[in-house]
Amino acid sequence: MTTKEQPIDNEVLIQEMLRDAEKAEVLGELEKNPVIHKGDNTLEAPMTVKEISSAGYVWIYDTRSFERLPVLYYMLPQKLRQRRPDGSFRFTTSQPKEQPYRGSIKCLLHPDSPDREEYDKKGFRVCLKSNITNEYQLEQHMVKKHKQEWIAIKEERARVERAEDRKLQRALLNAQLGNIKEEEKPPLYVSDKDKK
Repeated sequence: MTTKEQPIDNEVLIQEMLRDAEKAEVLGELEKNPVIHKGDNTLEAPMTVKEISSAGYVWIYDTRSFERLPVLYYMLPQKLRQRRPDGSFRFTTSQPKEQPYRGSIKCLLHPDSPDREEYDKKGFRVCLKSNITNEYQLEQHMVKKHKQEWIAIKEERARVERAEDRKLQRALLNAQLGNIKEEEKPPLYVSDKDKK
């Protein structure tokens, strides 16, 4: 294959993928909640969205992670041309046979959490997320999805850690004081009789 033929072959491949792209239903905020204004003293009539038009979304798949992502149809050619540093294509419209990697770490607010009973007492909501990939992603999930609960959990952990530190310091201090008691200590008050 010559270098002049390669761009043409790539464009043919991209055109085939454009043709085969699967439409994606992605609801925007206005589709979920079509009421813009309910009406009040200033504007008596309520305002709602009657019709929304969009270029439409299609699904693309990452060729390495196999994650499925929605992309606007008019952005599809640009996305399909993206390459990795090694020259391979980054996205495809063909659904891969492999599934994306899913972790097995559960959200701290999961029903199976060992601290669930304590969280129930505090009124924390339940989260069913159970496919987090690593500890960093778990923390990011807590920060983004359960901000108030995460702050409370961190404060409780810090309080417990401080209590453990104090307990350890007391134990160390008691051990040192115990060693001093065992040694012969000079009396605090020396009488004239003892001086002779």
